[in-house]
Amino acid sequence: MTRKMFRVLGGAAMLATAFFAVDAAAYGNYHVRSTDVQESGGQWHIYLRMDLPRAPALAHTPMRFLFTEETQYERALTDNSKDPVLNRIPLQNQLPKVESLDVDFSDATGKVFKTTNYDFSLTRARGYEAGEYKMQIRMADGTDIGGSTTVILRGDNPVVDRRSITFSAKPKDEHKDKQVAQNDTSAVPTSTDVAAVGTPPPFIPPEGFQKTDEEQIHTKPGGCGCDVPGQTTSTLAVFGSVIGLAALAARRRRPS
Repeated sequence: MTRKMFRVLGGAAMLATAFFAVDAAAYGNYHVRSTDVQESGGQWHIYLRMDLPRAPALAHTPMRFLFTEETQYERALTDNSKDPVLNRIPLQNQLPKVESLDVDFSDATGKVFKTTNYDFSLTRARGYEAGEYKMQIRMADGTDIGGSTTVILRGDNPVVDRRSITFSAKPKDEHKDKQVAQNDTSAVPTSTDVAAVGTPPPFIPPEGFQKTDEEQIHTKPGGCGCDVPGQTTSTLAVFGSVIGLAALAARRRRPS
């Protein structure tokens, strides 16, 4: 009887130790309003309530939200369906995506409380996709708040083509192709020699040998008594010579 009592007490002590160890590792707790979130505009909005054992020292307390993808929702095209089908692909050893956020525990007056309502968004631009994630919240010193929660992100991921490739093709009708090739004259090469047709025109046209109006030599008609260019200078010279001879003859005749 005594041994049985000691066993019962020992088991109770072990359970109490395990309970207090788990409770000591976690700091406070949180509750997600909805763990099944639908995508809207390329993002998922998450609302939660967080309770701490006491009010934090900072009104805006820095925390880390860890999301580890456990199941991927793949949309794939298959041979058995013309529309994409949803495949739930389990994942292992995935690195968590970390969101560093400042959680506000104060009100408009600046008073700090130990409980707060908080919301944030997860976006595809940050690498999130439709699937199932394990969510954890940690303080800046690494202390977990509450336990882990599975959050489902609903949405349409890009389609993946999983259809098989068919290498079989209809055999060609060689006889038909050969017959078409024989009847096809478009592929027959033509001669590239060029033969002259007709008489080519002369290199210099007849008009090139005719003088233009500017090339004609114009002469002044005679009988008008006008000077001809080139003769005025010689006439003056003769006239001057005659006058000179007459003056010389008159001087010789003058008596001494």
